[in-house]
Amino acid sequence: MESRQRKVTRKDVAEEAGVSETIVSYVLNKNRYVKEEKRQRVLEAVEKLQYQPNNIARALHGKGSLQILFIAEELSSGYFSEMVSQMSRDAYRQGYMISLCESQKEDEFVSHILSRQFDGLFVSASGVTDSQLKLLVKSGIPMVLFLNREINCELQDTVLVDTGLYEGSRECVRHLSKNGCRNFIYLDKLGKPCDRDIHLKGFLNQVKDLGIVFAPEQKISGCENIKELEEKLRSLLEKNSSIDAVVARYDELAAVALSVARKMGKKVPDDLSVIGFDNDFISNYVSPTLTTVEIQKEEVGRAAMEALLALIRNEKLDKEISFAARLIIRESTEKNKNK
Repeated sequence: MESRQRKVTRKDVAEEAGVSETIVSYVLNKNRYVKEEKRQRVLEAVEKLQYQPNNIARALHGKGSLQILFIAEELSSGYFSEMVSQMSRDAYRQGYMISLCESQKEDEFVSHILSRQFDGLFVSASGVTDSQLKLLVKSGIPMVLFLNREINCELQDTVLVDTGLYEGSRECVRHLSKNGCRNFIYLDKLGKPCDRDIHLKGFLNQVKDLGIVFAPEQKISGCENIKELEEKLRSLLEKNSSIDAVVARYDELAAVALSVARKMGKKVPDDLSVIGFDNDFISNYVSPTLTTVEIQKEEVGRAAMEALLALIRNEKLDKEISFAARLIIRESTEKNKNK
């Protein structure tokens, strides 16, 4: 039987580089100045010996695990994918790794997170309950919270990131109203609805400000799958021929609305205007092309990573970061270009 290869230690790196273990520690932790010549020797020794720091031991000694967790309700969502990619790249450059976790509703979920000794968290607000959020805040763990629902608890050691969901949603309604639309359907995301969703709040506040009557039954929510949403949308359009616009929570749902309209013989945008959110790649490949709202995903991801690292290092920073969303007008709402 082959003997297991001995694990390379920090002492081995120090001996290979001809420096003390303390110098190796300074170089790896990036927390002290080390002369460039010594630093290079240490890095070369690390590469040669393929040394892997023990992050569990680091955590036990209060030096941090160099691990960050991202919690969201829909990890496959295009809304987060580009942000996570940007954050992962930035984190890696700083010596951190980001793990992804789909949220669970049990309070024990928080205990499991805290027991893993993560240095910090990225959290989608709609991915955690109020009680879970309070427990996370109480723990004191550095946290960046993406504001996609209303928050009802005090926050500390937390940075709020407003990606533009609220104002972007309002802009959708204003754009449709300028085009003469007055009777809306709102397509909520699949799964359990969230009445405090920021996008929904922006939509409802804007239709109210414009004096547009929006009946509660014209919000389609709580659908478990696309087929159910498609059936509810078709039924609503058949019952109310005066509906002239669909506002979707994200682009995939807007694409469903385009499909339903086509099957019903409705012309988009002459009979029915459709608008999405996220500027997903699909928005440019459906027919007609989809009017949507773009979030500055890479910029948001970069700023969120910088904020979390500042929290981890106990540096001063703004506790609120805001970004403006951008309306992208395409064929699904451009009535004038279709005449």
